Amino acid sequence: MQKRFVLILFVLILIFISPVSALTPPPSLESQVNSSDFIALAKLSNVKESKISSNSISVTANVEILRSLKGGKELPQKFDIAFLIFPELFGKWLKAPPQEGEYILFLIKKKVKDSKGVESEVIGLYEPHPYAFREYNKQLEENILSLTKN
Repeated sequence: MQKRFVLILFVLILIFISPVSALTPPPSLESQVNSSDFIALAKLSNVKESKISSNSISVTANVEILRSLKGGKELPQKFDIAFLIFPELFGKWLKAPPQEGEYILFLIKKKVKDSKGVESEVIGLYEPHPYAFREYNKQLEENILSLTKN
């Protein structure tokens, strides 16, 4: 009887924990393009990582915009980014910091408030952050450009 109780309890725990630990499916390219305020071919450099815990990594990097693919008028040519990586949550997408090199970078406008409650708008990484980076290739660039024209 006790073994049966333990087995039932174990199954119930798995049922309740499974949705929490489920991997977030990657968005379609069309969804990503439509949800992004800015898309650019960018060069990442000076990528640094710090392990925060056994399950998370903090990453900082310098970004240089090489070419704008969407909304580039407001986008600075150079800026720094910082974000966290949670390898166990996003499957194959961004289990480790991106290497230095060229990426298609998806960015959004985001409203933030300072300590005095003053609201302003900043440019941030597409959310969830692992999907803000795609390794550059010419075909991907052409697909994005055709989606931005529609």
